[in-house]
Amino acid sequence: MIPHMIPNLIPQHDTVKHSIMKYPSLRFVFDRKHVATKKKRGLVQLEVLSEGKRKWIGTGVKLYSDQWSDRKKVINSSEMLQLNQRLDEMMRVIQDWVNDLIRKKEAFEFEKMDAFLKYFNHSENYIEFLERRINERNDITESTRKSHRVLISSLKEFGGITYISDLTVQNIKLYDNWLHGKYKSQPTIHNYHKRNKVYIHEAMSLGLLKDYPYTGVIVKRGKYKRRRFLYQEELDKIRNAEIPNESIRRVRDLFVFQSFTGLSYADLAKFNFKRDVVQHEGKYIIYDMRIKTEEDYYIVLLSPALEVLKKYNYELPIISNTQYNLRLKLVADYAGLDKNLTTHMARHTFATLALTKGVQFKAVSKMLGHSSLKTTEEYAAILNKDVDMGYEIFEKQISG
Repeated sequence: MIPHMIPNLIPQHDTVKHSIMKYPSLRFVFDRKHVATKKKRGLVQLEVLSEGKRKWIGTGVKLYSDQWSDRKKVINSSEMLQLNQRLDEMMRVIQDWVNDLIRKKEAFEFEKMDAFLKYFNHSENYIEFLERRINERNDITESTRKSHRVLISSLKEFGGITYISDLTVQNIKLYDNWLHGKYKSQPTIHNYHKRNKVYIHEAMSLGLLKDYPYTGVIVKRGKYKRRRFLYQEELDKIRNAEIPNESIRRVRDLFVFQSFTGLSYADLAKFNFKRDVVQHEGKYIIYDMRIKTEEDYYIVLLSPALEVLKKYNYELPIISNTQYNLRLKLVADYAGLDKNLTTHMARHTFATLALTKGVQFKAVSKMLGHSSLKTTEEYAAILNKDVDMGYEIFEKQISG
């Protein structure tokens, strides 16, 4: 009888062996490096714990200190539904894989999990990844978000990059060739690649992509068209023009206000004197944040700008950007100028006049709220005076 019992002992022993197999526990951990504050974001990671060993898997979710609950996960965020769905999906995928190991009575190994994640992530749709990340980001403005979505449309039209596994050097070169066939402007082409690189770096930091697809691919920035502006004499013609139509006069005044503040149309449209202006040492100062770049800007209201404000009882007669640009053509006619005036030309005029009147290069950058000095470099070379001194020089020059 004993020899017949031996075969039965083997499965019993095997069952015991599998019954004591240990499988990992999974949980989300927020800000394990303790860097998150109400102004700085920390990472949400998935902790995989097995027999005293831990592995941290990036989720791509970054939150401020008051946006996480161990019980509810993401809270206090307009995107919490999307982010929580994303975290739940990630947990489900990995938990299903662990459950599959249990059913098959296979031992858990971190190497196996790495191989699974590599396969799973490489099969992810890159277009969907872009859509999700662009929608989730709370560190960019809506105008920037809109410009990043153009990348998605471009890749869909190109058709050669759909999955993360499609992100290869060869496909990036093909995409570049396609862009050159569609656009003549090198800066435009450069911007598509620039946006793409942002999300490729993010995919790599999340472990979704191993090899950088831009290795050896050189994309030149190119040169932008010369910025158009008005000389002081031309601006004076606009200021002094006899304009019989009241609506066109209002447009002229808006243009003059922009030309002496450097405000973009978006920032002009939201300008509120009572809310945005403070008085300091006899000066009226705007210290605000640009809508486009979220960069701070510092503007002292010069006398021509104050004259416009006083004329309208400190409430500017704002109209739509489209109507503004259309009516500027008539302003140019009344002023006797053969130039295509635009709202943004006023901003360029401010920068150019400020520099030619002796305002410091870095001061102009601060006045305009440029996110990079490179943008200001397109106007002129560096000068050496501080912001307040620059405004004093500017005021004296225009007041003559």
